[in-house]
Amino acid sequence: MADSRVDQQKPSYFWQIADDGWPVLALGGLLTILLTILFLPLGTFALGMLIWLAHILRTPSRRAPTSDGVVLAPADGRVTEIDIVEQKHAFDPEATEALRITIRTSLSDAQLQMAPIDGRITDNFSIPGLFGGYEDMALARAENERREITLANDDGFSVMLVQLGGKTARQLVCRHHVGRFVTRGTPLGMARLAGVVDLLVPADFSPQIAVGQHVFAGETIVARLLLRGLDRSSD
Repeated sequence: MADSRVDQQKPSYFWQIADDGWPVLALGGLLTILLTILFLPLGTFALGMLIWLAHILRTPSRRAPTSDGVVLAPADGRVTEIDIVEQKHAFDPEATEALRITIRTSLSDAQLQMAPIDGRITDNFSIPGLFGGYEDMALARAENERREITLANDDGFSVMLVQLGGKTARQLVCRHHVGRFVTRGTPLGMARLAGVVDLLVPADFSPQIAVGQHVFAGETIVARLLLRGLDRSSD
């Protein structure tokens, strides 16, 4: 029987393009060739853009912390919101509230998203919608296309990653099927390109970051389980 755990995508001394980044890079390469044939200066500019795309679509070299009871950033970017919200999702049926951490990825950040915890994927589905801007986040959460990915940890808690589509983020990708086990810091998916991610964790986790802080996927600890929350896994 095949092992259901996901293989880590190891970075090398050279740029290794993330699996989810190849379609974008291939399209950029084709465009570069066509522009070079038509008009060399435009082709030269397109080549520079292609190098930039390779940079943001790479698999970044990250070292995931080994601490217990922590949640890592699922995406590179700036933290724009940290809120306690009413728990309307089924990722944690026992909870009535959730800690929501919102991260906005820019076009200068690495685009690959990584698993925030060790866990098994229990949900991965896309909800069709619009591709509006993020000026009004309440409207974006209600109307924009999104993908909800839930991971359940063996310690008895779950987290949900919500990819939000936008003006540039037109494809929301998660490469793994339901039932797959992923380890923290391994590739999970991508919002192509520069999307927003809502990370929902149980309310008995304490945020370890601040609004405005820049975080790194698979490396920055964004939430830590409070001491009182340890009782949940011991029942």
